Amino acid sequence: MLHLGSIGGTTIDVDLTFIILIFFFALSAYDPQRGAAYALVWAPILFISVLVHELAHAAAIALFGYGSSRIILGGIGGLTFNERRARPWHDVVISLAGPLSSFALAFLCAWIFTHVDYVMRDEMLKVFLPLMVSASVIWGEFNLLPIPPLDGGSAVRNLLRSFLREELAFVITTWIALPAGIAVVAYSLLVWRQFFVAILIGWFTWNNYQRWLLYRQRGYPDE
Repeated sequence: MLHLGSIGGTTIDVDLTFIILIFFFALSAYDPQRGAAYALVWAPILFISVLVHELAHAAAIALFGYGSSRIILGGIGGLTFNERRARPWHDVVISLAGPLSSFALAFLCAWIFTHVDYVMRDEMLKVFLPLMVSASVIWGEFNLLPIPPLDGGSAVRNLLRSFLREELAFVITTWIALPAGIAVVAYSLLVWRQFFVAILIGWFTWNNYQRWLLYRQRGYPDE
């Protein structure tokens, strides 16, 4: 684990799996005609987009008065840890803060690309900014999928917890996640041809199914 430092008491660490993730993206983006520089641009893109996303979670947590958090950048993106017992609607906002920050980052990069003349004179920025826009939008949309542990799944469950019993909120969230996960896996394999996404969403869907089985056996959600 590589410790990068802290911002406002929130610590930031990088796991080895995140470096492997960057290597995977750089390798898949390599084009002999464009050279290694084009592939390596994914390193700062992934780092910035994931870090901004997780910092938004941490900022929302702090704004609600739950103190500092710990951010870990890892193989599935990033995680923000905080020991809190928040109100359900607080957790809805905290969950949505990440995807919203991704869309805001995409908007900012798009604005810079279209309004700052210097960008057109810098070959690196001409490549970097459009890719950052695309990556941020995709990352935001991906995290809005209603499949725990993604932000969309957490937001759905906590929204339901605002007016339903914990058990019922868990059941409804699970039965939204399972068909949604199967549909995303099928689309990723058959249409989008994104096998990494299919594997990742398939893993999340399988974990939700296992939690459902535990619930059936024990009578309560396995937290």
